[in-house]
Amino acid sequence: MLDEALIEQLNRGYVCPPDAGPAWRAACDYGFDMSLVDEALLMTPEQRIAQHQHALNLLLEIEAARELNDADRSR
Repeated sequence: MLDEALIEQLNRGYVCPPDAGPAWRAACDYGFDMSLVDEALLMTPEQRIAQHQHALNLLLEIEAARELNDADRSR
């Protein structure tokens, strides 16, 4: 369940850490969602590969379903 502190943090958005380097700060100021980079850096390379593979598999399933649907419509 969401508590008030978490809701406030989500509404506030990403806060660039004060010790961030110039490239990190520039990306943050430009509008990149650096929380996604933070999250990715917490994972091992194997975990990141598994996450990407899962996303790719989902995309391939969606594409196959779309092709099947298109084939059914053309009959």
